[in-house]
Amino acid sequence: MRDPDATLARQGSVYIRTLRQPIEPGHFLRSELARCWVDRGDLIPFRLIDSIHVESPALPFVSFPYEWSDRQLYMAARLTLRLQQEAVEAGFDLKDASAWNVIFQGQIPVFCDLLSLQVLQHQRWWAAGQFTRHFLLPLLLADRRGLPAHQSFGVWRDGVPPALGRRLLGRSRYFTRYWPLLAGARDAAAQRAVQEFSGTGPPAASAAVRRFRQGLHASLSWMLDGVEPPSSPARRRRQGAWLGYSDCRGHYPQDSVAKKRETVAAWLAELRPDWVADLGCNDGEFSRLAVANGACVAAIDADHDCVQALFDLRPASPQLFTVIADLDDLSGGRGWAGSEHAGLASRLTQRFDMVLMLALLHHLAVGAAIPLGVVAGFAARCTRHQLVVEWIESTDPQMRELCAQRGRDPSDFSVDRQRAAFIQAGFEVEREVNLQPAARTLALLRHVPALQATP
Repeated sequence: MRDPDATLARQGSVYIRTLRQPIEPGHFLRSELARCWVDRGDLIPFRLIDSIHVESPALPFVSFPYEWSDRQLYMAARLTLRLQQEAVEAGFDLKDASAWNVIFQGQIPVFCDLLSLQVLQHQRWWAAGQFTRHFLLPLLLADRRGLPAHQSFGVWRDGVPPALGRRLLGRSRYFTRYWPLLAGARDAAAQRAVQEFSGTGPPAASAAVRRFRQGLHASLSWMLDGVEPPSSPARRRRQGAWLGYSDCRGHYPQDSVAKKRETVAAWLAELRPDWVADLGCNDGEFSRLAVANGACVAAIDADHDCVQALFDLRPASPQLFTVIADLDDLSGGRGWAGSEHAGLASRLTQRFDMVLMLALLHHLAVGAAIPLGVVAGFAARCTRHQLVVEWIESTDPQMRELCAQRGRDPSDFSVDRQRAAFIQAGFEVEREVNLQPAARTLALLRHVPALQATP
């Protein structure tokens, strides 16, 4: 949308870029490098319709930097820097180094800005500052100050301002490898270091430019190495409240957990949904079950470390889309007039064949004070067919604890009231499986829009 070289419009399942100038023979999109990146899965596929129109597919589900774990942002940075290194060697240059230019096909980062490459001309990489704001500084603050990178993008669309990084890191920045990136206006020595780091002066001979860029890329790679998110939970500066929940849920007897897992697996195997949303996925136990049954899954949770641990699972799958989001505070649209990047609620609408809402109702209805009917209505907007929901009895320890904390009466959230809310929202109950000895019941519902009584 903001590309000065083209306009972008969606037409059904594809995007069409209309260029302001015809694509010349030496253009990146006509290069062997572009074909190599597409074949490798690093660049979104495209087709040159004619000299001014380029077609590329619209991915069925897209997440944005303010919904990524630190590991996802790191992987996006690695991809961006690797492509820039290869581009320079082939005589091209990335004019943008934005996190928004990367999308995820499941757990796999893909570069999507087809018009972001130009012929290499100058020693200075003009996008180095953007790479710093979008990747290095958010990851540095995540590592040194415990601020998850996705929260940085929730506030600053163009990444972390260096002035803010200076304030948050204070004098400690001078004892890190990142101090040249955080130079203040009064720091003359640091300003000189920044100029030498990013490159200045007139255009130079091609070989000299490549040599300088090799050094610059090596420095940026070294800096990126220093902010790689730790894979071990023990090394993290913060710890998610729900990480490891599935290993220590004392209120949930193991027999009940096993029965729940077997039932969900059986329903997935029988119904074979193509797309599943796992709302409140926690560590992704049931997301992984859905992927194993062939589904593409949007695994959504508010806990950063849970989502990151799920994303870190290998081998990487193109079917598992991880998203950090508060279900009781879903983001709206972002960018110009809120229209460049659709809000999560609209990206979830009528997108899925099956929605999983497991061990979630009490957190939304009691913990977040969302009326049961509103929760049911949201589920109805997300699913095209089935919903798997966990009814939670008023005698359940978690339900009673939440009600006591909020000063609510557990009887207001009885299973009968939960069931009635979903029927009112347009669902039919197809099956119910009691999870005794736990005070919970697993229900398979079918969405019947014609039954929906309220908008």
